[in-house]
Amino acid sequence: MQVHIILKSGEDVMNKLTFLLTMLLLAAIVWITDLRRRLHAAQMRGDMYRDISTRLDRRVAELTVQ
Repeated sequence: MQVHIILKSGEDVMNKLTFLLTMLLLAAIVWITDLRRRLHAAQMRGDMYRDISTRLDRRVAELTVQ
C-alpha cells in the first residue's frame, strides 16, 4: 500500500512537471512568434523610411541642379 502511494505521488509530480514544461514551451512559441511579427513590422517601416529618404534625396538633387 505504501509503495502504491509513493508511485502515485511520483506520477503526480511527473504530470505536473510535464504540464509545466508544456506551458513553458507554448509560452516560448507565442513569445517567439510575437518577436518575429515585431521584427517584420520594423523591417517594413525601415523600408518605408528608406523609400521616403531616397525620394527626398532625389528631389533635393533635382532642385539643386535647377
